Amino acid sequence: MFFAALAVVTFAALAAVAWPWAQGILAAPPSEDFTLAALEVKGLRLLNGDDILEASGLAVGDNIFRVDLNAVALRLDSLVWVKRARIVRKPPDRLAITILERQRFAWVELDGRILGIDAEGVLLPGAELEREEREILDLPVLRGAVIGVPNLDSPAAMPGQILADSSLALVLEWWAEAAALEPAFSRNFSEIRPLGADAVRLFMVGDGLEVRMPMDRVQERLGVLEELMGRVYRECPDPSYVDLRYEGQVVVGNGSTNRKEG
Repeated sequence: MFFAALAVVTFAALAAVAWPWAQGILAAPPSEDFTLAALEVKGLRLLNGDDILEASGLAVGDNIFRVDLNAVALRLDSLVWVKRARIVRKPPDRLAITILERQRFAWVELDGRILGIDAEGVLLPGAELEREEREILDLPVLRGAVIGVPNLDSPAAMPGQILADSSLALVLEWWAEAAALEPAFSRNFSEIRPLGADAVRLFMVGDGLEVRMPMDRVQERLGVLEELMGRVYRECPDPSYVDLRYEGQVVVGNGSTNRKEG
């Protein structure tokens, strides 16, 4: 295939790594007629150079000053994992591509499927990528929102679509703040659901304890919950839910009994 003739150089941190088959081309003297011999690609974590090369539509020998950089960027932006691509010319014989990848921010249950979703509400594939670390996949599942897709007549929502749902947007906003302010404690949440217009239902990893919490004052309320957890399990051996929606008190339920903590 022709692609094997075009060198791709990816940059990780400050080190440049070239495909083994590209070494001969990189060692060749630079072109004097501005024909493309190599791509420099920065910003890859999940994708690889082959993904970018194939989607770019570029060919060895293209004149770098005749390449439509906007068209190349649009082709790369069409990749579901690419949030933004930027291309610049590097005479005499290179194009430099900077990729900003999308990242899984949570999982979402949709049409009986579990898909990824980024912080902007863009659906991502559910399948794990080869280069994804385990920690990246350890995210809560968003459930319970009435999720709409751009075209109501379209089939099931697919990766790349933006989910248009106000309750989901609020949950994503809450989760972004929680994960940023209390990253360690927030890893205890396995599932998040909207609860009315201004609260969330959280389900804890392990026993599935349900926590009902207003969306405001995120750090303060998470701090109260973290402080309270030991007491809840000590005084209520089999709690079913903890409700923090009432100012100045906490409601703990176990089975058919409820108890208010001042």
